[in-house]
Amino acid sequence: MRAIITAAGRGSRLASSTDETPKTLLQFGSGTILSGIMRNFAAAGVSEFIVIVGFQGDAIVEYLTAHDTWGYAVTVVRNREWQRGNGISVHLAGTLLSPDEEVLLSMADHLVPPQALRAMVHAPPGRNQLLVDPHIELVYDLEDATKVWVDGGRITEIGKELAHFNAVDCGVFRLTRRYFDAMGRQIGRGRDSITAGVQELIAADDFEAVPIPASSHWIDIDTPAAYEHAKANLARYG
Repeated sequence: MRAIITAAGRGSRLASSTDETPKTLLQFGSGTILSGIMRNFAAAGVSEFIVIVGFQGDAIVEYLTAHDTWGYAVTVVRNREWQRGNGISVHLAGTLLSPDEEVLLSMADHLVPPQALRAMVHAPPGRNQLLVDPHIELVYDLEDATKVWVDGGRITEIGKELAHFNAVDCGVFRLTRRYFDAMGRQIGRGRDSITAGVQELIAADDFEAVPIPASSHWIDIDTPAAYEHAKANLARYG
């Protein structure tokens, strides 16, 4: 199984404090956020990646090359429309997949530990799934998180502005060809976020929730405060 990592965005809320360094290349432990994500996936048994780059894409490619991609099999795809929604990046990655190939998808700023990633690797095949955290009271920066409503294992609603929710999106998906087809249709309608494709499949009763293991911690590094929190709690996220 391969994992797609979307690393095309600018990370505007961190840009003012990072000197235009791509967010995923910020220092984290002995490496970077990106190397930490890849290391966690490798520990979960996934060492083949499709990395989508856009903003400062050359810097990310140079970083991967300088470290010989740590021995992982890495395919880099350039998203020339990186200023649009993140669904564009995912759709580009989908063009590299075989018709029946299932993949994992991770945001390039979400740190999720190996035991949680294993839950996605070993989830039932043939289904579109999202790793969710039902422990809402423990979520860092809940206000900014993408919320979901889970009913009987199915996701029935998703969005940042949900008033009623019982779990939070952890930023890791397991996707079938049906998702990439849906994402293509949504882009054609002018809706280019990853969530737009998810919402189409939710309407078709085709998205399930995988709860994160109770002992696992995860974080979305989207702000300077979240970055400092992640660095101060390094052991939780790797």
